[in-house]
This record gives sequence, structure tokens and C-alpha cells, in this order.
Amino acid sequence: MPELPDVERARKLLELKCLGKEITAVAALDDAIVMPDMRGKKLESLLRGRSITGTGRRGKQFWLTLTGSLTMLLHFGMTGEVYVRGERTTHYRKQGVSGGDAWPPRFTKLELEFDKDTAIAFADARRLGRIRIFEGKPEDCEIVKKLGFDPILDPPEPADFYAMVHRRRTPIKALLLNQAFSAGVGNWIADEVLFQSQIHPEQYANTLSEDQAHELLAQIIDVCTKSVAANAESKLFPEDWLFHYRWSKGKKGEHQMPDGRAIEFVTVGGRTSAVVPDVQILP
Repeated sequence: MPELPDVERARKLLELKCLGKEITAVAALDDAIVMPDMRGKKLESLLRGRSITGTGRRGKQFWLTLTGSLTMLLHFGMTGEVYVRGERTTHYRKQGVSGGDAWPPRFTKLELEFDKDTAIAFADARRLGRIRIFEGKPEDCEIVKKLGFDPILDPPEPADFYAMVHRRRTPIKALLLNQAFSAGVGNWIADEVLFQSQIHPEQYANTLSEDQAHELLAQIIDVCTKSVAANAESKLFPEDWLFHYRWSKGKKGEHQMPDGRAIEFVTVGGRTSAVVPDVQILP
């Protein structure tokens, strides 16, 4: 599933290519799942002729603001992706949608054309992404307001973070995946920050020491900052990250880090978690 770095990459790409431009043509499918608010011909008529005035992101939610106080709120779900015609799409893992040379890409739900050189498409093979249209500021949308802190935009102070985790009696991995707690943190980021912090994903949040909580917050910020700086290009992530070696579940052979430390897999909060038990010890 796309996580904070992937969503921020998409936002920056849209800002670079679309900001200040007028939508000259729109093609929207009549898909009530992906576009629950408005779709098809009605959406095409609403968007045509408007210009992009800004972009934004909080957690895994990102948006375009348009003239006429209109907001388009987007969420990738499991396999969503934004494509720009003629641009290579970067992603840490392939999501089953390929732009190739054909335009629009397969599974396109919404296509916007701005001029002869610029067109974008939102594609989603599994239809778990969402495109929502509403009048008003994105920050006033209930979906956005319910999100927790964003590790890039507004991370909490260490003392506040410790208080936040100390009152939660739930496995720390499950808490990190809760978007009302830490917006934008997904499965691989949670595994990475817990590995870097030397905390087992099944340890209960309320049992973390103050030092553990402070280190965890520092790693959340560090991992998100570095992966955003790399523009979600996994080959640019630090070589010692668990990320590069955590995808081996179900494959034959040993699962281990380059230095030989074993990688094990446990289920926490309904999600598979990669653990290095030599350093992540469950109290």
C-alpha cells in the first residue's frame, strides 16, 4: 500500500505539472466506489474550465484545490497511483498498474488534460482508492480532521509523544498503523521505525519507557524524512534499512539481514510484521 513518501511524491509531481493550469478536458468513469461524491458526466462538467490553485497532503490523504473554492481529495487505497503523461512513475513496489506507452493507463478512473503537453490520470486496479469532490477548504473536511499527527508536517514534542503512547494499551505496531494516531505511517514504515528503535511490534504501547518513546518518535521522523527526500525511490534508501530485506515472507531460503541476523514474521494488528529478534526483544 502506498505510504506517506509515495503520497508526497505524487503531490509534488502534481504541483510541478499542474499548478496554475486550466483543465481543458476531463474523462471520468461512472464508478460510485472510487468516486462516491460525484462521477461521470456530472464530474466532467464540474471540473472542466477550472484551474489548479494549490496542492496539499496530510498523512496518506492529498488534494488539489481548484478555482471556485473546490477541493479534490484523493486517497490511493491499496493500488492507486497518479500518472503524468510522458513521465516515469516511481514507486517503492509495483502496484499492478502499468502506464507503459499507452495513454491513459489501464484502470484509469479519472483523466484531466490541461494543454497539449500535460495530462494526468488517477488509476486504481482494486478500486480501494477514493476521489472526493467538495466545496471548501480541505482542512475542514472530516476525513482530514480525524487524522493524527503527520511526521513531516507537525510531529509532536517528545514529552507529548510519550504521553500519547503511554495511555494506549495496545501493541505499538497496531497503534502506529492507526491513522488517527500517526497519519501516513503504514506497514513498512512501522516495521522500519520499530527495527531502528529496537522495539518489538507486539510490545504494548503503555509499557514503553520514556527513552524508548523518545527514540521511536525520532525514528518515525527520520525514516519519513529520508524516504521523502529520496522521493520514494527505494534504491536510494539507506542500505542498513530493514526495508530492503523484509519482503521475503513466503519465499524459500533463510530470511535475514546482510550481517546474518534472522528476520521473522509475526501478525500484529491484522498485518504482517517483519522482526529482527536479535535486537527487537519482547519484554
